[in-house]
Amino acid sequence: MSNERKVWFITRPERDPKFHEDALRSLQTATNNFTEKWSGERALHKRYEEVLANDGLKRQNISNDGSGGRTWAAMLRTFCYVYIDNTGKLKPTKAGLALLAGENIRKNVAKQILTLQIPNAYFLDSGFRPKFEPDFHIRPARFLIRLVNQKELDYYITKEEIVFFALTARQDNELLSVTEKIKQFRAMDAFAKEEMKKQIAADFEHRERSDKAARDFSAAHGDVAHTFMMLCDYTELADYVRGDALRIPAEKQASTAQKLAELDARYPFSKRYLISPERFAEHAGLDVDSYKASSYGSIIPASNSAKSLRMVHQLLADYPLIQTMTEEEITNILKQKLTEREAQKYAALLADPHYSALNEDFVESYLNEENDRTFEDKTAEVLKAVGFDVELRPKSAGENVQTQIEILVHTDEENICIIDAKMYRPKFPLSANLASHMGSEYLPNYQGYKGKNVSSFGYVTVSEWSGERNLKKITEKASVTIPGSNIQGALITANALLGFLDYCLDNEIEIEERKRLLLSCFTNKGYRTVADMLRSDNQ
Repeated sequence: MSNERKVWFITRPERDPKFHEDALRSLQTATNNFTEKWSGERALHKRYEEVLANDGLKRQNISNDGSGGRTWAAMLRTFCYVYIDNTGKLKPTKAGLALLAGENIRKNVAKQILTLQIPNAYFLDSGFRPKFEPDFHIRPARFLIRLVNQKELDYYITKEEIVFFALTARQDNELLSVTEKIKQFRAMDAFAKEEMKKQIAADFEHRERSDKAARDFSAAHGDVAHTFMMLCDYTELADYVRGDALRIPAEKQASTAQKLAELDARYPFSKRYLISPERFAEHAGLDVDSYKASSYGSIIPASNSAKSLRMVHQLLADYPLIQTMTEEEITNILKQKLTEREAQKYAALLADPHYSALNEDFVESYLNEENDRTFEDKTAEVLKAVGFDVELRPKSAGENVQTQIEILVHTDEENICIIDAKMYRPKFPLSANLASHMGSEYLPNYQGYKGKNVSSFGYVTVSEWSGERNLKKITEKASVTIPGSNIQGALITANALLGFLDYCLDNEIEIEERKRLLLSCFTNKGYRTVADMLRSDNQ
């Protein structure tokens, strides 16, 4: 029997989102402007409760262990106003900072509601239990508003229907099946309705099929439904009529449909939790002024083109930065399965030199890659997206030398870096034997390639790594095979490398600066997260 969550959940010490700003200000006060360590510090958690109580946001009853403070912080983490960084401190995102600065408060809170998804950084945190079942892939508020905004349901949905039908949906694509279940439910007599509710309670909470089970299910999840109704009401895309239902009046139906289409184009489901919880939270917590459109932001699909657009996503999933590609490059890729005219149509929409955003499809495609050669190709694409001139599997500089490196990076006019992409799971161990091979063969064999010096080397690993100390041994070996050299290296996980690119794009770091930042990591160190990589520049 699974103990994982099968039903939507949201941490809700405060149900009304208009108090999110106040809760964040209280947290700022309690943590001394977010400078004090939060993780494991129960005294600080208790202090946050006290500040909340003094600010009139909660009752004066303070818990003994600070559990109330942790619950309020969990709510703010759920909506990505803050996240826990690698030092254990709570760090505000740009959306959080915008609230604290009093900027676009309603717009930013509504944006965080409408981009809330399962899973997200907080729901995957070790402290969140029980976990959602792994097949959840849903934006709850958006799903609920879309569900209501249908003629088939007369543009309303009751709290009871939300509890038994909406909260049990796991995927955004279940809209039609949930709609059909609600229509069937409404057509039933009272006895049949009760039987259906009993069955749902039994299916989703492993309860015995009984009247009590249905009542308990409703009681257990009714407040979650009520909270989501309030959240949807706050966005002004739907109206919560208390004691009645969530409704969308006639004058809002067209504008709500248009807004949902825009949201889907601008804020797609994010897979950045595969990179790291911090990178997910930073991106999901971008405020409305700084949030980049997605790679597909200029395309709002009509229903009859949805299948074609899915094919476009699939064909371009191997490329991290679509907007930096030319129309011709995109067209040639799409022509594998689309007609030339259709390929050109999508290419014209996708090629946009004004901004760059990480292709969401690439995140999962790259980090879950199973093929060695394809992983090498995708790693090269990431390095190209950073801004480097990259060669794949070039022949070495020496005559009659069989050794061949996977990736060669031209770092500037005089220097190159050679990269070995490793598809070892669960861990790549940099052994003494591999280190010897790099120092005695790879590095000297590429010294002088196109008249350039090998100045650095690295390993990009699909998962964990070990053997960091052997990087120095490679440097020492190379100083013998290439006299006078001091070639240093790095071990970098694919998560960290992709997170680095994503961070640079979100923060609009220019190409030359992001190249400099990445090269500053090659100091015989290993990196598991983007935070580790960025720290290296400050040391």
